[in-house]
Amino acid sequence: MQDGLYRTWWCGSDAAHPGDHIFYAESTSLNGGFYAHNNNSAAYQVVFSPTGTRTFDQVHTCDPSVLRVNGTYYMYYGGLSAAPGAETAIGLAVSSDGFTWTRANSGNPILVPAGKQDTGNAYGAGQPTVSYYGGKFYMMYTDTTGAASSPKNNQGFPEGAGQYVIRSTDPTFQTGVEELTATGFQPQTGANHTGYDGVGNYYSVDMQFSDALNSWIVAHSDSSASKLSFFTPDFSARSFADVALPLSVVEGPGIVSRPDRHSIPPAGGQCGTVPVDILNATATPIAPTNLMHEGVDLSAGQSCASMPPGQVASIFEGYAIEVPGLPLTFVDQGLRLQSASFPPVQDVTKNFISTTSEVFYNVPYGASLHTGATVIGAPGRPAAFQLDNSTKWPISSIKIITDNGSNITTIGVGTYDSYPTGPALYLVQ
Repeated sequence: MQDGLYRTWWCGSDAAHPGDHIFYAESTSLNGGFYAHNNNSAAYQVVFSPTGTRTFDQVHTCDPSVLRVNGTYYMYYGGLSAAPGAETAIGLAVSSDGFTWTRANSGNPILVPAGKQDTGNAYGAGQPTVSYYGGKFYMMYTDTTGAASSPKNNQGFPEGAGQYVIRSTDPTFQTGVEELTATGFQPQTGANHTGYDGVGNYYSVDMQFSDALNSWIVAHSDSSASKLSFFTPDFSARSFADVALPLSVVEGPGIVSRPDRHSIPPAGGQCGTVPVDILNATATPIAPTNLMHEGVDLSAGQSCASMPPGQVASIFEGYAIEVPGLPLTFVDQGLRLQSASFPPVQDVTKNFISTTSEVFYNVPYGASLHTGATVIGAPGRPAAFQLDNSTKWPISSIKIITDNGSNITTIGVGTYDSYPTGPALYLVQ
C-alpha cells in the first residue's frame, strides 16, 4: 500500500511465532530496506496471529489482502483450524491504523469452501485479494473445491486451481453478494456459486483497478515468471494482451496499490502512464524468501487533456496534489477540495504528489477550505465543514476540525439537513 510510505502485510513465521502469522513492515522505497513501524532495528513486527483456540483460524492466518476505505482498514485473510480434515476459509479483520486488528463477523469466516467437487487438493477457499470500486468490494479468491476448479489429473493446470470473483457493498460479504457468472454478475445462489472461472485456473493472484486503463489488472505467477492479465470493469472480457515480467518467482505476487487498491499515479502525476510495481518472493518458502521488486510502466494511450474530467479525478482519488502557484488540493470523491493549510490535508491523506496545472484543472472544483472555516453540528448528525454555497462536508474526527483552527457551532436538525451534502472527510491513521 502506497500510504506516504510503502506499507506491507504478509504471511510469515519465525522462532517466536511458529505457524502462519501476519507480519508488517514499511519503507520509503520499494527496494528496501523494510522495517517495523518507527523501529529501524527490527525487520518487521507481528500484527495478527492465529487464535490458538477452537476457531476457524486457530493455527493459521495467512495471505492478507489489506485496503482502506473511508478511514477503516479491512484485512481479508485465510484461516485454518487444527480440526482433522479442516480446510482453509476466509476471514476478515478491521482496524483504524493497520496495526491493531479486531476480527469481524463475530470471529466467524466470511467465506467457506464451496465443496462442489473433490479435485484432489484439500486446501479449501483462501488467498483473497480485495479492491474497492464503484462503491462495492470486489473479492477474487482461490477455491480448490469450486465447481469450475481444475479437477484431478487435469492436463495443463494443477489440481484444484481456480479463481472466483464476488462483489458486494457489504465488506463482510454476508449480504447483497453478486457472483461473476458466464452471463456477468448475478445474485449469488447455491446453483451458480463457483460455477464460472472466468479469470483463470491460477493460485494466489493479486488485483487492482486501473482508472487510467479503465481495467482490472490481475497479477499471477508460475515457476518461471509473473504475468499481468487485464479485464474489463465487469470482468466480461480481456481488455488488453497479457504482459510478462522476467523474475523467477515462488508464491503469489503483490501489486503496489493506493489504499483502496487502485493503481497508483506515476511520479510527476502524468495521467497517461500506469506504473505497475510488484513485490515477489524469489526463493523457496524457507526464510529468507528473498523479496524482490519488479515492475513495468504501461501506457494508457492518452493524455490528461484527452481524458474526461471524471477519469482524471479518479486517477488521483485520495491524493493531495501540489502544483506551484495553485492551492494545495485534496481529491475527494472526484472533486477537488482546495485547502489554505497543510494540517487538515495531512489528516485525510498521507499521499502527496506533485503534478501539473493540467491535472489540477481537469479535476472538477468542489470547495475551498479556509483556515477557521465554519463547522456545523446537530443532534444525531456528524460535524461538517460548511463550505461553498453552504454545502456541508461531514468530518469523521475532531482532529481535522482543530487542525484547521475551527470550532463547532450547533444548529437545529432541520437547518442542518437543509444544506446540500458534499463528500465526507475521514481521518487516516
